[in-house]
Amino acid sequence: MTAPQATALDSPPTAAARTKVSAGQRIATLPSWVGAAIGLVLILIVWWIASLTLFQGSRAIPTPFSVAARFFDGDQWAALWTNLQVTLASAGWGFLWGNLAAFFFASLVLLVPALEQVVTQLAIVTYCIPLVAIGPVLVIVAGLDSPQVPSITLAALSVFFTSVVGTLLGFRAASTTSLDLVRAYGGGRWTMLRKVQLIAALPSVFGALRIAAPAAFLGAILAEYLGSGGENKLGKLLRSAQAVGDVPTLWFLALISGGVAGLAYFVVGLVARFVTPWTAGKAGT
Repeated sequence: MTAPQATALDSPPTAAARTKVSAGQRIATLPSWVGAAIGLVLILIVWWIASLTLFQGSRAIPTPFSVAARFFDGDQWAALWTNLQVTLASAGWGFLWGNLAAFFFASLVLLVPALEQVVTQLAIVTYCIPLVAIGPVLVIVAGLDSPQVPSITLAALSVFFTSVVGTLLGFRAASTTSLDLVRAYGGGRWTMLRKVQLIAALPSVFGALRIAAPAAFLGAILAEYLGSGGENKLGKLLRSAQAVGDVPTLWFLALISGGVAGLAYFVVGLVARFVTPWTAGKAGT
């Protein structure tokens, strides 16, 4: 029998096909920052076009150049830093107290399981309370004597639900075999909590803390914007810019606030990588 003749399907790929595959492979192997840079450029282009067309009359959206000018204004940065320190302090205290309370109630559920429904309902109530409504009430109650209390309270409320749920889920992730082993050696609930459940809960706890960190910062800003006492605060800076219609400064402050919130998320994630290296596929040292 004679060998079958080669068909078009059996022919080697053409130069155009090789070029196409090669280009696709090159795009796939580009660093991740290249895609992020391209996306940022596209956002700036759309922003610039929208500011000059759709919102030219109302000036609700300033041009990227007018906002960028604020980033090169030394006086703007000086005022920002003076006010940002107070806001960061309030957010930090709220983050601390909110998470301590969440961790306490979650641990209480493990030691006294009958309280689970009560703690869960408490967490849901704090989550459902509209912060915009309770903020002015806290401002009035605290008055001028405790100007930071509303900011700290709203920051704590912003993190409580997330941390309670994350901690409870983490505690329940503990290995049943390990718990049975502790129980077989005569260990009680407290021993199981310290030796097994706390370690098992760390990845979930840090996952909740990553969400709670920016939430605490934004909660503190909200309280300041609603009238929390004190002279130097980021929320007051936002209100001042809004009162005089300084839209570029408003956008500048909004971008800075978003950047600080994102930085808080990144820092907690970085700490989590060192404390729980096994979650990133790394061997512990």
